[in-house]
Amino acid sequence: MNITKESIDELNARVTIKLQPADYLPQVDKMLKQHAHKAKLPGFRPGKVPVGVVKKMYGPSILVEEVNKMLANKLYEYIGNEKLEILGNPLPSQEVKSVADFENPADMVFTYDLGLAPKIDLDLGKNFQFDFFKIEATEKDVESSLENISKRSGEMVEHDTIADADLVKVQWVELNEDGSIKAGGVLNSSSIAIDTLKDESKTALIGKKLGESLTVNYRDYSKNETDMAAMLAVKKDELDTVNESFKITIEKIQRLVPAQLNEELFKKMYPDGSVTTLDEMKAKIKQDYAAYFEKESERKLKNDIVVDLIKNTKVELPDEFLKRWLVTVNEEKSTKEQVEKEYPNYRDGLKWQLIENKVIRENDIKVTSEELKAGIREQLLQQFAYYGMQQADDEMVDGMVEKFLKQESEVRKMNDQLYDQKVMELFKSKANLNEKKVNSEKFYEMLSKENN
Repeated sequence: MNITKESIDELNARVTIKLQPADYLPQVDKMLKQHAHKAKLPGFRPGKVPVGVVKKMYGPSILVEEVNKMLANKLYEYIGNEKLEILGNPLPSQEVKSVADFENPADMVFTYDLGLAPKIDLDLGKNFQFDFFKIEATEKDVESSLENISKRSGEMVEHDTIADADLVKVQWVELNEDGSIKAGGVLNSSSIAIDTLKDESKTALIGKKLGESLTVNYRDYSKNETDMAAMLAVKKDELDTVNESFKITIEKIQRLVPAQLNEELFKKMYPDGSVTTLDEMKAKIKQDYAAYFEKESERKLKNDIVVDLIKNTKVELPDEFLKRWLVTVNEEKSTKEQVEKEYPNYRDGLKWQLIENKVIRENDIKVTSEELKAGIREQLLQQFAYYGMQQADDEMVDGMVEKFLKQESEVRKMNDQLYDQKVMELFKSKANLNEKKVNSEKFYEMLSKENN
């Protein structure tokens, strides 16, 4: 076996692997014997099929399989030994055709194209500067949070007349075209949120009382076919067989009564007594907003840094190789035209990935198991707080952290987030930051303009 590399340019290389029969035939013969031992063919006892018969029947396919395994192993072994940083995966060369006859084994020659990772020079000098925003909550933010707390802690009370924003349970009865009840038709009860309906459908219900009925088109009372099927308790693919005309009868009307913002509610939300008055609640909301807005500011800073580095860092890529590779790995979903259209976004994403990897490698950035656990724990606490559970039991949280650590996809996601955070912390320490104070309204106005 002989492996050689030809440099096409700084970003492209070609590797040629030459195989002789002595390289691959021993393994092929071994596999033929294994197949003969396992084969079950008419006229032969199990395990007694002659190797020659198996070779005649399966020889070429076994040869192809074993040669391909050997090529993959040796190619990646060579890439590792030579410390080649490649992008994507090696592709069979389009310029140099491979030489192989799987019907008559002899010397074989296989040639692969490689896309090489570029060298990157980061400039984090005096021009590496950004605005960093200190965002303050407005009174409107605080009042909106108080309103949400009041609603989340409220209770549903039954009424006899429908008003805007009520939750209404109705019985659905399928009708014939003449308005009569369809024999064996749909019969089901489900709830409708009045404030989610279109104006015409909402107006038809507001003011109606318990027990009243009206004829409607069921498609006016849900946003999509998945919800429609659930509403009528039928399968989605059965909707086309259901008549659109239905009689609905009002069975229950419920209205949310917001909770009073008083000491009783605050004690329920904060059993440790840290919040007992409305003023303390407002102070807590502002504190929570400060933490949230800090993350929003960090998110904008990260975006500004990423955009700046992608734009101003010279990163040459083997574009034609990568386009060919993208078509190859997604051949069932992507055409050359689609890849060409989407390539600019892919290229920018790859540039950022290469920049980030360079920073991680050169600064020896690592994420420890303890940092991983702490990251998962913080994420869980944030989720609890979102759903109104401000103080979670430590033992329960520890148990959930252990469960998360057994989910490979979740661990990988958190690991990536922590690496990303550490990279951004390094960039932030290197950047010249111009701190600016702004309220939340102005901040989001600015973001909206940037995105439009």
